[in-house]
Amino acid sequence: MKAALLLSLSCLCVNGLAAEGKQDHYEPGIALPEADGKALILRACTGCHTLEGVPAYSKYWGFDRWLPMVENMIKHGAVLDEREKIVVTQYLARHFGTDG
Repeated sequence: MKAALLLSLSCLCVNGLAAEGKQDHYEPGIALPEADGKALILRACTGCHTLEGVPAYSKYWGFDRWLPMVENMIKHGAVLDEREKIVVTQYLARHFGTDG
């Protein structure tokens, strides 16, 4: 399941959504709380894929599970430096995970 999600997310990026310059792919029903990390997610993640899969991990993944996912997305083209990677992982774990 996790591998299928990663593959589908990376395929969306490879198929050119990022090249089209679309930055608002997250579904309207997905609330992104205002907090440190939101702008990074919008910049680094939504250029390649939607965020519709993120709520599936709500209250399921903590920092230690989100970190490899974020690192894998970086390997597939998400542009985040080391500090930003931690900020995004903390945001996801806090707002879409077990660390909230």
